[in-house]
Amino acid sequence: MKFLKKIIVTFTFFNSIVANNSKILIFTFSHNRPDFIEIQYKTFKKFLKDDYEFIVFNDATNNEMQKNIEQTCEKLNLKCIRIPQEIHSQPYLQRWPGENYNHPSIRCCNVVQYSLDNFGFNHDGIVCLFDSDMFLVREFSISKFLKNYDIMGVPQSNSNHKASVTHISVHLAFLNMKNLPDKRKLNFNCGKIYEMPIDAGGHTYYYLKDHPQLKIYYTSACHSFVLMCQNCQKSNQNVCLHNTKTLIDLGFNQKEIKFIHSGANNVEFLLNKNFLHYRGGTNWDHKTNFYHQNKTKMLNDFISDILN
Repeated sequence: MKFLKKIIVTFTFFNSIVANNSKILIFTFSHNRPDFIEIQYKTFKKFLKDDYEFIVFNDATNNEMQKNIEQTCEKLNLKCIRIPQEIHSQPYLQRWPGENYNHPSIRCCNVVQYSLDNFGFNHDGIVCLFDSDMFLVREFSISKFLKNYDIMGVPQSNSNHKASVTHISVHLAFLNMKNLPDKRKLNFNCGKIYEMPIDAGGHTYYYLKDHPQLKIYYTSACHSFVLMCQNCQKSNQNVCLHNTKTLIDLGFNQKEIKFIHSGANNVEFLLNKNFLHYRGGTNWDHKTNFYHQNKTKMLNDFISDILN
């Protein structure tokens, strides 16, 4: 009886998602930073000029974090979908011999593909993929931007003596599902292509290659390191205060310049500076607690500044 009830609840929930195709579906994937969910919620509410549904996929690996994410979603009245953890134990394409199936890139592929296979591909409107540490920081309309495109993505490229491969990243992607042919063949797997190790989202290469008629907008990323003056780059500084004119010329506003000058390193701005990527929010690269406490404070100060 309990199992039947679960099926009915899941079916009802699924119908509530796909019922309104005019709504943009925004998917984010939370592993260990429920505070980022709240920042995404607040910035979408402030800056996103579309009718949208913000859905959190809960991929926590322990009960305590799982509950923290659920409680955050409940507080914000957000749909929260638990990722079945068994999907991470299934055989998966490895990029390097002996790579653990629990590798962050592989986990990322798993959750993104799960969200699309079970929910996104059933939607006939726009579906957006957001890293858990990707934030909207300026007024923006996804539907207006995507009016002349089928896909918006962050390109990643690899090449060797056999081929050159370009695919879209899982960090930030807009998919206009009603325009995508054979959309269930769109695969965000990683692994190897032409003997090259390919990161999360790498197997989108095959879909893009098989459908050359698709109108794709590849957005560039503006990383904090390249915004530094050459002297600060060469001396490997965390902060550069000599680049104000350069930042102004590039179109950054005063609040953004203040954030960059605060010392927030290893961040990037994407899609004409409308989105800020914190980078490494799940701490896959094993930074210290102090590093993230300091960086999170800079982020929170910036978010508070732009929301007021």
